[in-house]
Amino acid sequence: MIAAADQAGWNARKRFVAMADGRRLAYVDSGGDGMPLFLLHGYTDSSRSWSLIEPHLAGLRLVMPDLPGHGLSPAMPLPAVEAFADDIVRLADALGIARFAVAGHSMGAITAFALAARHGGRVTALASICGSLRPDLLAGTALGAEIRALADPIEPESRFLREWHRCALPVDADFIRWIAREAADMPAAVWQALYAVLEATDLRRAASGIRAPVLLLAGDEDALFDAPHRAILHAAFPRATTEILAAHSHNPHWESPARVAAALLAFLTQRKHP
Repeated sequence: MIAAADQAGWNARKRFVAMADGRRLAYVDSGGDGMPLFLLHGYTDSSRSWSLIEPHLAGLRLVMPDLPGHGLSPAMPLPAVEAFADDIVRLADALGIARFAVAGHSMGAITAFALAARHGGRVTALASICGSLRPDLLAGTALGAEIRALADPIEPESRFLREWHRCALPVDADFIRWIAREAADMPAAVWQALYAVLEATDLRRAASGIRAPVLLLAGDEDALFDAPHRAILHAAFPRATTEILAAHSHNPHWESPARVAAALLAFLTQRKHP
């Protein structure tokens, strides 16, 4: 039986590595001699986003950073997904990891695309979970207006955060409470600065330079990065392995961690990435 993740003890597992500008990047490293897989979380989440799936990826060395402005990692003065990607390379260097696979969810997938485009020699394989190359398609939605209107303090049990973390399938309630608490701890200004970064990002041209094998995994009930986003991804990566999970939302790795882990493992091991 797979043991439940220790949500209360998650932050105690974090270590820190110094970045060139003096910031410290927090991360969790599962350790071991297995294939290194960097797991990059989504917007307003943290490395905790992977706590439900971690037990199902035994045998891999999982490196799970808190991206800048999230969890225990301070924000960048001028955030950009390309700068996030550069931080991941610095983290890999600090850990002595020359080449690695990367899987990202939402903003983490966007960062993974930037990483593979900028540092292609380092990335052996790339998995996108509910990702996008052009997230600015949310610009005119009510969600965008709500984020722009956020003010401190943000209440963890607010209607906004309940909707923000709503899933199509049941998710462990203790996990959701911790995720909501961390999202509420992020200052509204950081929410808004990072949202502006996503609005300004367009990686369609950069994607043409990605040579690593790609897995495109998505939920068919994803209300954020829906069919138009998936169409752009499929056009950019026509040879990608693609799996659409029926009755899953924007967070399939929370809803069905074992199933998503199986898809990741099949993608990584069948290709025997070096």
